[in-house]
Amino acid sequence: MPQLRSHYLVAALTFAGFAAAPALAQQLGNRLVLAINQVPYSQRQIELYTAVRVALFAPADQTGTLVDSANWNASLALFTTEMVILQEAQRLGSFGTVDAVLEKYSARLQARRTAHGKFAMALQRLGADDPALAHTLENVLRVAAFRRSKNRQEAQDISAAGGATPTQPGGAAKWLSDLSGRAATRLYLGGDVYQTIQPVQRSIEGGP
Repeated sequence: MPQLRSHYLVAALTFAGFAAAPALAQQLGNRLVLAINQVPYSQRQIELYTAVRVALFAPADQTGTLVDSANWNASLALFTTEMVILQEAQRLGSFGTVDAVLEKYSARLQARRTAHGKFAMALQRLGADDPALAHTLENVLRVAAFRRSKNRQEAQDISAAGGATPTQPGGAAKWLSDLSGRAATRLYLGGDVYQTIQPVQRSIEGGP
């Protein structure tokens, strides 16, 4: 997993483009949190990606378990790893999702959105419309496909060599440890502390 290094950069940016003053901290619209290989990511991107990932893969009764101050550091670490994987998949031009898979998981996401009020409220607070959800969903599925393929390939290589699976820091697969070790990650000032961002009446542009 990439090590997050703190840099002296102001990351509390509002949508108006100004640094949030202490008196306006309650009105924080968004902020940059980290950069991976010089690609910056905001808190809204992190929260939306995490919300979609949880809604797809967590048990139904845990769909409301989204990002907050209690799990911020764990969510940030996971997001960092997932974006390192996504960037590699994009670089290789592989593991794109097919329409049938997108349709299947889009239906699951919409079902969770209808059934779980916390999830729907989180999406509303984050300003996530259908295009933003579709974009994030595709990224989540692409990362999952890349993980499965690389883990399967590594297991086959180890089996063919007659060796045992090597132990990596944190129990990560060797391919992931190697990939993470090459990634340049930068945590913006204050990025390690969760801040509540306010609802917006707009879609997230782009996404991870």
